[in-house]
Amino acid sequence: MFGYVIVNQKQLSDEDYRIYHSFYCGLCHKLKDLYGTNATRLLSNDMTFLKLVLTGLYEPKIQLTKEGCTMHPIKHHRTRMDLFDDYAAKMTIVLAYYKALDDVHDEHKHKHRLKTLTPLFEAIKQEYPNKIFIIDSNLKRLTTLEEENCQSLDLMSNTFGKVLGEIFRYQDDEWSEELYTLGNNLGKFIYLMDAYDDIEDDIRQNTYNPFKQKYENDDFDHYVEKILTMFMSEATLAFERMPILEYSDIIRNILYSGVWSRFEAVKQKRNEKEKKNESL
Repeated sequence: MFGYVIVNQKQLSDEDYRIYHSFYCGLCHKLKDLYGTNATRLLSNDMTFLKLVLTGLYEPKIQLTKEGCTMHPIKHHRTRMDLFDDYAAKMTIVLAYYKALDDVHDEHKHKHRLKTLTPLFEAIKQEYPNKIFIIDSNLKRLTTLEEENCQSLDLMSNTFGKVLGEIFRYQDDEWSEELYTLGNNLGKFIYLMDAYDDIEDDIRQNTYNPFKQKYENDDFDHYVEKILTMFMSEATLAFERMPILEYSDIIRNILYSGVWSRFEAVKQKRNEKEKKNESL
């Protein structure tokens, strides 16, 4: 479901892209340090964005280094590491655990991955019991709603939005509500963007998708775009209310442009397919 919170590299300066990549590499190294080399496969742009926002907001001391890795053993890359790498790495494990749990439940695969992640998840649960309770209860609720074939876009997106909202709310302070609002609306966007991306496959495979009743409408793409725009408007407003100065250009690139990259690609591909069918 994740993978939509990306930069639009074409609209980013070379230096800003290098900075973003250094955040990405820093989180990768933290995953390796805490959980081993295999954990680096779980690295995501979504949790890199979380780290970027928290670093920009709270301005912790940053450690700049040049490191090699299994993917780039010869050419070393700049890394930026700070105290939020630890949190972002742990939330990466939490999300990976629930993804593996879902895979075992739905497709009976990744049992070994779930077995590996379970003790790591349990340790994080001890550290963040309230946070994990909120994440767990909403993901279980989401599974139940999907099994009931719920077609309420508000209910489905809100339920997943609560998960990412809680992850973005790093601590209870003066910025916790803005961080929650940012994460919550980003989560709503991700959930429905994923459904939009998968709608044709889900119809073909007869699997759950909250857009099934809307897909045949002539204005389907525009309808989805309006909903997604509403969510991203709320997310960007929450960001703009926070005093984030450093890395703000990168964050704006992601929120105003990068997150739309996949939507535009899917819409374009679908429109080209429709035009081809009309010409036959």
